[in-house]
Amino acid sequence: MKKIFMNYGWCIIMLCIVGFASCEKKDEGAKEKWKERDPSKPHVLTTFSPDSGRIAEKMFLDGENFGTHTEDIRVYFNKKRAALVTSTGNRLYVLCPKMPGDTCDVSVVIGNDSLVYPKKFRYYRSVSVSTVTGNGEEAFKAGTLAEATLEPMYIAVDSEDNLFVTLREDSYYGIVKISESDNSVIPLVINSASASGTPNALAVDLVTGIVTIPIETWKETFWTLDPREAWNPRTKQLKWTNGQEPAGLTNTWKHCLAACPYDGYVYTRFYNGHIVKIHPQTLEATLIYQTPQGNSYGMAFNPQKPSLLYFSFNSGVAGNLSHSVAMMDIAADNPGSTFRKLSGSTAGGHRDGELANAMFYYPRQIYFDPDGYLYIADDGNDCIRRITPDNIVETVVGIPDRRGFKDGGKDEALFAQPRGVGVGKDGTVYVADYGNRRIRKLTIE
Repeated sequence: MKKIFMNYGWCIIMLCIVGFASCEKKDEGAKEKWKERDPSKPHVLTTFSPDSGRIAEKMFLDGENFGTHTEDIRVYFNKKRAALVTSTGNRLYVLCPKMPGDTCDVSVVIGNDSLVYPKKFRYYRSVSVSTVTGNGEEAFKAGTLAEATLEPMYIAVDSEDNLFVTLREDSYYGIVKISESDNSVIPLVINSASASGTPNALAVDLVTGIVTIPIETWKETFWTLDPREAWNPRTKQLKWTNGQEPAGLTNTWKHCLAACPYDGYVYTRFYNGHIVKIHPQTLEATLIYQTPQGNSYGMAFNPQKPSLLYFSFNSGVAGNLSHSVAMMDIAADNPGSTFRKLSGSTAGGHRDGELANAMFYYPRQIYFDPDGYLYIADDGNDCIRRITPDNIVETVVGIPDRRGFKDGGKDEALFAQPRGVGVGKDGTVYVADYGNRRIRKLTIE
């Protein structure tokens, strides 16, 4: 028995020795794994995995001499910064950011060094469509989001994610304010006849919060909604420079409007083709260029390049502009010299790809997101399209030539004559789905 006890004791001692040695090796392995940055050596990028994914995808970026201090390291997918979880020195653990672009350069910035991996990361967007308010009935009724009914035409979103929607139906015309957080649809202006004022594609100044609505009933008239005045509607009259109305301005229709972050003016376009800028305080209006005559229901300034003004043109526009997207630079000495059509055939149709070859069909309201993507309510194609910063046209959601109503994912959601589109500060896209008499919401990740 004594011998057995002694053998058992020796076993315990030997196990402790082996365990201690094993722990020492593990500690040495840990020291080898976690490495501090050596300022005398270069930073090296080798590879990353996976090579494709979605928002918050867990990514491992391998290389050399990263260091372990995460506050010194920044990782970008294109221009979007990724969340860096940890660094071992030779491996970074990051989470893919939201919507960095379909094809991404992955770069690592350490101190003054900026390196880019040789291969690209493929980002896969997920899109889900839901209904905010409306149930298909055309008569207007205020109330909660579930109770309200409306026939929406155009839409704008302010910095607090309030939605302002123009209504145009045979028996009512006006503006409503929709708040998801307050669960409410509130009328701001409701008229029973177009003679009382027919509102068109409106815009929000994201600095002042003022909403401006072009009125097509009278040439000089527009409405404003100021948050400092509890959104009470005001009727304003523009004043022509030196009292001189521009020659050839015979039609009263102002179909669209845009607030300019570059100079603080408000810009509008008349059916006769006159593009006019309006001083926000004096209301003095100045002609800056005259485009060919025809309908245009979309104007928007690019937040990434705030002097660039974009247009969408509907059908029957002179000068080979029907069913197209165009642009001009209002900061140029001669803005008119910069006006040019950007898209392809004006016959009307659906084609994605390079903007110069892309086709639209009755494009209506347009709206930029904060990253410079231009969203388009493509009425005739029953789709929501967008133009990327590198001038690629994509169908975000909707199926061409398949009009209907259905919420859901990208491959199943359906629209009917979407005429208005707006974008919230977080990139959420809101749609005035005219044919379905609903406000829809696109969550894009």
